Amino acid sequence: MPVIDMTEIPEAHISSGQQDSFELFAAELLRTLGYEIIDPPGRGPDLGKDLTVAERRKGIGRETVVRWLVSCKHKAHSGRSVGLEDELNLLERVVGHGCQGFIGVYSTLPSASLIERLKQLASKFDYQTMDRSAIERELLDSPRGWDLARRYFPLSTAKWEHENPAPAAIFREAPI
Repeated sequence: MPVIDMTEIPEAHISSGQQDSFELFAAELLRTLGYEIIDPPGRGPDLGKDLTVAERRKGIGRETVVRWLVSCKHKAHSGRSVGLEDELNLLERVVGHGCQGFIGVYSTLPSASLIERLKQLASKFDYQTMDRSAIERELLDSPRGWDLARRYFPLSTAKWEHENPAPAAIFREAPI
């Protein structure tokens, strides 16, 4: 049973003033994981790029920077998977935005056909997807992730904290 209810983030395609929330959440999540935000989310036509992030990889000889094109799809309200029709022209988008990789941040799951297409393109660029389960794992894995979860999922985190109270501090030292 998931701890985080992705539907707490408002739908992306309804003009409510909150329609950018999932993209803003994704940017904060990636920043928490150590990515540097190069191009933050913006409203309006984005040419297939919700944001661009950089990953710094330190090697023995030098540091390299990998630029990732990030695509955010918030389909938790419909429950639909993210399909090929949602991620058109992947290679053109990655190359066109000067990136070496693709990150899909999805509030549901990628479809089998989308995963297969990404595998077909793996020789052209690196890719990774973060589905609702991977997102939840990252949020629950660290204090910084939990703080982010509290901001975007206040009902889910309050419910979890109510059902899982902290142990009573009855010992002077932490039990072994």
